[in-house]
Amino acid sequence: MNSQSVAESPTIRLDSEKSSDGRSKRGLPWFKWHAWLGYKLSILMFVICLTGTIATVSDELDWLVNPMLRVEAVDTPYQWQAMYQNFQERYPGSSLTYIDAPRYANYAAVGLMTTAEGVTRRVFFNQYTGEVTGDLPWAASVQRFLRDLHRFLLFPISLGAYMVSFFGFILLASVVTALFVYKKWWRGFFKLRLDKGKRILYGDLHRLLGVWSLWFLFIIALTSVWYFVERAARDSGYWFVEPVNAVRLAAPENYSSSDFITLDEAVAAAKTAIPELRVRYLNVPRQLGDRISPYLIAGQATAILVRANANQVWVDPFTGDVLQYHRADDSPIGRRIIESMDPLHFGNFAGLTSKLVYLFFGLATLAMSVTGGWMWLRRNHSLQQRGLNFSFMGWWKHTSLFIVMIGLSWGLYKIFTFGNLFA
Repeated sequence: MNSQSVAESPTIRLDSEKSSDGRSKRGLPWFKWHAWLGYKLSILMFVICLTGTIATVSDELDWLVNPMLRVEAVDTPYQWQAMYQNFQERYPGSSLTYIDAPRYANYAAVGLMTTAEGVTRRVFFNQYTGEVTGDLPWAASVQRFLRDLHRFLLFPISLGAYMVSFFGFILLASVVTALFVYKKWWRGFFKLRLDKGKRILYGDLHRLLGVWSLWFLFIIALTSVWYFVERAARDSGYWFVEPVNAVRLAAPENYSSSDFITLDEAVAAAKTAIPELRVRYLNVPRQLGDRISPYLIAGQATAILVRANANQVWVDPFTGDVLQYHRADDSPIGRRIIESMDPLHFGNFAGLTSKLVYLFFGLATLAMSVTGGWMWLRRNHSLQQRGLNFSFMGWWKHTSLFIVMIGLSWGLYKIFTFGNLFA
């Protein structure tokens, strides 16, 4: 919330002692920090917020552009084994790693396949009939492109993820400084003067959107800070919460996948451990050296605000015995908080409703960036004309544009060269 008109607005009172440009000397440092963060870093912040806002509904955009994702909703159980069998018949020599259940009833299930040539592709299923509806290269997805663009700006993932998540600190600092700049901000929930000219209108709109978006901005900022801290800790070899140990089985001699229990039987076994389990993810057994990974079946149960795969069950592919399971309800408070980060950041915890709410407030954040930038530019032009100190974006403009262009160029090169986009 860049407040361009601190001294001129009767709502904002910083101090009776003024600086040369009419602002409070006591409040000026807060304003300068808020304006500097909001303007100098505005290009990168705008790109990150824009991609995050669109990524909120990236699954829905994928469904609109990809006919293979559309199925007719039917009130019947998912045909897990039929999906697997049809995959084997259609793609002999290829392997299926997992099947991801759809988020909505009229969306297709999506699997991850590896062809005999080692190429990774997405395969689409009608989960009600088991029919394979088609396949596409792994990179040919609106959802994947937007997610990766937002998550690490298409840079090499470690560097890009650090850079993007660091902006959580920037956003948090912007919100905190705004609360010091905008005195008695709680009075601004319904203040929007439409008849006082563009300067007053943009200032009121900037503050109005800011006060209504405070809860959203704090959530996005704090979860982004967490992603930065979590990645730094993992790269240092430290885990805040130890991951659930994956189960591995000794591989018997001369076995084949026909010796496995069916996927439907594995799902039924998982539900004996967690009866309320709504399956979102099914990992198919595969050979790992001299060991075999069992069925991993994961999804939602009774816990709220947890990741989609927070509840997990490992099932022996030969006997159908439950080898191990984890209920999100049984997690200690630290793990529950960590499990809540993704749904809080992505806004998918209440389906399309919460996604649309996040989309709206994401757009409001973009509008704040535009109005704040406009006010800061106008202020600096005014200072320049009066012969006072002023500050434009300077080298930050070219640096930010360079970072964005390098990321896009590198990412698109990787996608088109190694993503087999047209295969």
